[in-house]
Amino acid sequence: MAIDRKNIIDATLEGVGAMNPPVPAGLKEWSVPFDKLGEGAKYYKHDPAEAKKLLAAAGYPNGFPISMCFTTYGSTLLVDIMQLVQKDLKAVGIDAKIDQKEYGAYIATCFYGKFDSTTFGPQTGFLEPDNFLFGQYYPEELKNQSHINDPVVADMLVRQRRTLDIAKRRELIFEIQRYLANKQYYIQMPSSVYVAVWEGAVKNYAPNMGYDYGGRLQAAWLDR
Repeated sequence: MAIDRKNIIDATLEGVGAMNPPVPAGLKEWSVPFDKLGEGAKYYKHDPAEAKKLLAAAGYPNGFPISMCFTTYGSTLLVDIMQLVQKDLKAVGIDAKIDQKEYGAYIATCFYGKFDSTTFGPQTGFLEPDNFLFGQYYPEELKNQSHINDPVVADMLVRQRRTLDIAKRRELIFEIQRYLANKQYYIQMPSSVYVAVWEGAVKNYAPNMGYDYGGRLQAAWLDR
């Protein structure tokens, strides 16, 4: 509730972005729409007054200080977003001091859950919802950065792996996201929307999520 995601989209992504529940919006078939997210949808709305009430109810009427582990990934965009997050947290009483690390040091520590209080940064893009859920939420997984040990979500994560019927698995994935939205173990940030353009003579090519640029170009050819 403290984070103004719409302002982040407007200020850093030229007004073109997508809000993300626990499974990113880019995975359209698996990302639960916000109108089906249930009670947890309220936590994605910018409501600093309610955020302050929740802090007070938790015993922090005056907020508290935190450290925020961070690396730039070589991106000025990520720096801009981090500064907006820091400002939004400050507005509700959470004073975030940035603990900036070199990339290698960040990956070796904060990316794998070794940080003092919080960390901020992107996750790897995937094409399967299990990749976004199991690693981050199942107990003792390497990428379980919030050190979550929740038997309810752990059971659902195992069951969705064993469900072969696509429709039934999708509903279970939606159920997991509704549950996680209420817990807020991670605070999801919005994603940018990319527009790709290439010359008409380039055949057998399309952009895709990943780092294999060479493989993509190996299959492409020019019709000239």
